[in-house]
Order: sequence, then structure tokens, then C-alpha cells
Amino acid sequence: MRFIAGVALMGVSFLVYPVYSLIILLLPFSKEIKVGVIAAASLLSWGVFSAGIYLAGREGYDWLKRLSLWRR
Repeated sequence: MRFIAGVALMGVSFLVYPVYSLIILLLPFSKEIKVGVIAAASLLSWGVFSAGIYLAGREGYDWLKRLSLWRR
């Protein structure tokens, strides 16, 4: 269950990247505020991604190794 939650968090963390263009185009604030919002969103994204890696843990690593194309 932790593995599924971890993978889900990693997937959700990538949703922030399409939002950058919306922030730049649609927010009616100064450039400095937009940069701050983007920086905060990026930090949040990396935090969520890191939590996903932690939750996926060894089970996720072993699963990825089994699917790897570079088997020995």
C-alpha cells in the first residue's frame, strides 16, 4: 500500500509543471510575485516527490529492477 501511495505522490508532483504557464499568463500580479509563486510551487513539488520516493522505498526499487531492460 505504501508503494502505491508513493507512486501516486510522485505522479502528482509532476502536475505542477503545466501550472507554471498558467501562473505566468493568468495571475494578475507583478513579476516578482509570480517568480515567488513558481518557486514555492517548485519546492512543494519536490517535497511531494521526495515523500513519494520515501513511501515507495525498497519495494519500489525492487519493482523497478524487475522491469528494467538492462538485466544482467
